Amino acid sequence: MEVLKLVNINKSYKNKSNSLQVLKEFSMNVNLGEIVGIVGTSGSGKTTLLNIIGLIDSDFEGELYIDDVNISSCNEKKLAKLRNQKIGFVLQDFALIERYNVSQNVELPLIYSKIKRKERRKISQKYLEKMGIADKADSKPSELSGGEKQRVAIARSLATEPKIILADEPTGSLDYKTTDEIMEVLEMLRDSNRAIILVTHDMNIAKRCDRIINIDKLSL
Repeated sequence: MEVLKLVNINKSYKNKSNSLQVLKEFSMNVNLGEIVGIVGTSGSGKTTLLNIIGLIDSDFEGELYIDDVNISSCNEKKLAKLRNQKIGFVLQDFALIERYNVSQNVELPLIYSKIKRKERRKISQKYLEKMGIADKADSKPSELSGGEKQRVAIARSLATEPKIILADEPTGSLDYKTTDEIMEVLEMLRDSNRAIILVTHDMNIAKRCDRIINIDKLSL
């Protein structure tokens, strides 16, 4: 089942003297139950693409559909709601807030959804258990290993039960063993009928995806 569709996306960065086109006539369809690997050299537009899909950057030409919703018809309030409900983010640097404990970090997207504290804690515990780190709920991020931090980040990305997970170099700062463990987690999420879009520079990681899109060849 298709959950994401991009049609003829064009994106340029402009200043007073010149214009740099990063994406040109880029189209892509993504279905639930698959991992799509995005590869390309530095500066090829991988992060720009994720920002567009993640509804962070709406200044582009072309059409983007998320769950059959054309985002061009959405105002900022609706875009924020769509982002919170449909999309989870997993980043290379984990993006955890150090002053919060693990459970509070996982609960953050639920606060924006105005879910009550008791229910937030219950949901947080559920996904920490799925990630195998429920015992770390009261720990601070500084007390965790890199792999544990990424599992917290993945639990947070799942808190609102989104259909799409955007993973930007999710194994980039991890060792080989931990990388394998995180990929197994992402494969588990795919098998639970989610769409995973994974940006990576590591072809060994890309080969574990169901499809590979080389953005160098398709966007320039």
